[in-house]
Amino acid sequence: MTAAINKASAGWWGWLGLCVLLVALRWNGLDAPLVRDEGEYAYAADILKVGLLPYEHAFLQKPPMIVYTYAVASAIAPHTFWFPRVLAGLSAALAACLLGWIARLEFGRGVGLPAAWLVTPMLLAPGLWQFTANTEMFMILPLLVTVAVYVVSRHRALAEQDASAESVPAPPAKRARCWLVAGSGAWFLAGALGAATVWYKYTAIPILAFLLAAWSIEQWRQGARAAMLARLWLFGLLGATMASLIVLSPFLVRDGARHLWECTVLFNRFYRSSATFGTAGFWSVLEALWIDWWVLFLLLPILLVRRRSRLWFWMGMFGAAWVSTGASAFGHYYVVVMPFWALLAAVAIHDLAALADSKLAWSEAGFRLTFTTAVVVVLCLPDLPWMVCRKEEFAAVKAGGGNPFVESMAVARRVAALTSPADRVFVAGSEPQILFYANRLSPTRFVILYPLMIPTPLAVGYQQEAEGELERHPPKVIVLARSDTSWLRQARSPPGFVRFLEKLLADRYEQVGGWVVSGQTGRWQEPLPDEDFASASLVLFRRKGP
Repeated sequence: MTAAINKASAGWWGWLGLCVLLVALRWNGLDAPLVRDEGEYAYAADILKVGLLPYEHAFLQKPPMIVYTYAVASAIAPHTFWFPRVLAGLSAALAACLLGWIARLEFGRGVGLPAAWLVTPMLLAPGLWQFTANTEMFMILPLLVTVAVYVVSRHRALAEQDASAESVPAPPAKRARCWLVAGSGAWFLAGALGAATVWYKYTAIPILAFLLAAWSIEQWRQGARAAMLARLWLFGLLGATMASLIVLSPFLVRDGARHLWECTVLFNRFYRSSATFGTAGFWSVLEALWIDWWVLFLLLPILLVRRRSRLWFWMGMFGAAWVSTGASAFGHYYVVVMPFWALLAAVAIHDLAALADSKLAWSEAGFRLTFTTAVVVVLCLPDLPWMVCRKEEFAAVKAGGGNPFVESMAVARRVAALTSPADRVFVAGSEPQILFYANRLSPTRFVILYPLMIPTPLAVGYQQEAEGELERHPPKVIVLARSDTSWLRQARSPPGFVRFLEKLLADRYEQVGGWVVSGQTGRWQEPLPDEDFASASLVLFRRKGP
């Protein structure tokens, strides 16, 4: 009895410590200035609230679930621009708990808590990954819930088989629950959750495809034949269709989702072939992972020591997650890999502890605690400087670094002072957070200029569309972003829009002021002397005349 109480107490202390770790990883970056991705989602959520649809009125590469999430954050905390990061942290925390539960169901009690501890810094480490409320941070929760539905369904089906072998009939209430978690209902639920995951980001498709294939093969081996499999797939498709109709209904009613398809599928097809994806970016991310998290690579071979019947599935999910990253150069694309890597690492730690227990006199639980603690320390050590630095320092470095994120709020206040809510504001660059802070609408849907600058077959048409909209709806003010990362101009970028903008500013606008960068800080300068123009990250122009 005492041993059971001590074990339960240790478990509670473990989960409490996990909460402390989560806060330590996020406390000083929570209210840092928005980065451009967050500004893009926040602006899209704002126009959605006033009846304007993203894609048609704000170019967006991501499916609509991220916009809905930011809209919910705004509804809960309307005057707290960083509240989506609270929801992202909560999503990561729930995902960690869910992963621990999945690991316990699949591999036993000793794997659950270590898996949760490992995945927390792997998802939230501010130095290696983005500290922002990006799409992957929200996508990871419905993805793991989908996986959990499969795991619970599988275990329930095995329990039913055991009960059938013993000829013990289940009561009606239990049979109803079994239908929900082990029969067609589980496939319906997984289909709906899987669709919600995909409508966060299409990169989840390889992972879900592997899950569907593995689940179907298991059903076949358990005795399901073609008719039964067809029925299960039909229920899964029904769940996915119903969830998709709910998510897409505003866009389907408006224009048959034409603009959504153009932004998230057609453009992304060309974007996927850009230099952002490929072996060079993949190896740079892999090198960064090895430098900081070498211990995770060393743990994987330990899985070969002890053969486990369920290991093939999780290795397959791990591989599918790597495929889903598309070999991107952006670190946040690899967030989807982390839960499956953490689970495999926790299994390896469990096997290592069992091996040590057989050779030494210490208990297996003691070894497991020691090994888990050591690995978590190794994972957190590279991020320790970020975890202990002041908020101002964190914001200056992590939200700065050549990007005009820190100064965007100050410039937005000046924009709001010079305009009325009815005036249009154009940000010449990819800094939509300025529009969000100022609560102003853009005269064009291109609140980011990447689609105009990335050399694709669509770029010239996009430039002409933006030029026409600026002519038809002349903005009251224009904010010129001078950072290279805000434009992504390349050798093959069409030059037409840049020439148009230069002429527009010279003929119809006058310079008001600008944010002059000095080291990691800066100042608003109005008027802006010629000698300070080269040091300005954001320059504000006002239209001449009435």
